[in-house]
Amino acid sequence: TMKRTLKNNASTAGASAVAASSAATEICIGTLTGVSSTTLAHPLDTIKTRLQLGVGGSTTMSGCIIHTLRTDGPQALYRGLHAPVVSSGLSCGLTFYAKALWSRLLKKNMGYKESERGSIPLVGLAGALTGASVAPIVIPTDLVKVRCQGSVASQSTLQCAMHILRSDGLNGFTKGSTAGMLQLVTQWAVLFGGYEFMMDRMSSADGTRPGSLATLVAGSAVGVASWTLGMPFDITKTKQQMNPKLNPTF
Repeated sequence: TMKRTLKNNASTAGASAVAASSAATEICIGTLTGVSSTTLAHPLDTIKTRLQLGVGGSTTMSGCIIHTLRTDGPQALYRGLHAPVVSSGLSCGLTFYAKALWSRLLKKNMGYKESERGSIPLVGLAGALTGASVAPIVIPTDLVKVRCQGSVASQSTLQCAMHILRSDGLNGFTKGSTAGMLQLVTQWAVLFGGYEFMMDRMSSADGTRPGSLATLVAGSAVGVASWTLGMPFDITKTKQQMNPKLNPTF
């Protein structure tokens, strides 16, 4: 009996160690992915924000880029970079872990085995819950980013954050929360659910998954779809965050 108990305890401890290691790996990979992708994409994100706010000097992307470079210089494309870098590092790391956690919980409650993927709606729901999980990190830092990107005067991320805190208190960082939450829930549901849907459609009759090229196509397609569906919420959020007095409610 003593030996059996010790063996069971050792197995439990081993499983816990593996789970902890897996969670740490998911968080580290997600963090590195988030920081690198955000840094590379930030100039385009700045142009998007300026177009949404109507402060880019043009209604086209190319025109906005040229106007921004002429009036504010290349450094203007990186205004507010620190906020999303910190946010993406934390949120993407959390995303990998939260998605795995929600998937396990949903599969357990819906009668699936741990090794099974689950249905497409289940995967989509796990994605939606993941989006809701990262919202408390993404929305406040996104507000600081938007204020920096849309401001005529150049200011650092810290200066912008302190100005919001002094003028509006902690509540100032929650502006646009409803639209932001709907955007994240929609986009992550489409990303996770849509990706698995497309991979199923491109799989062979015997269930063999397609190669790397098809994976790239599927990922690109659902990325476009997620932003297409989430863009109305993103525009609403951006306007509320930049000027909450003119746009007080969702």
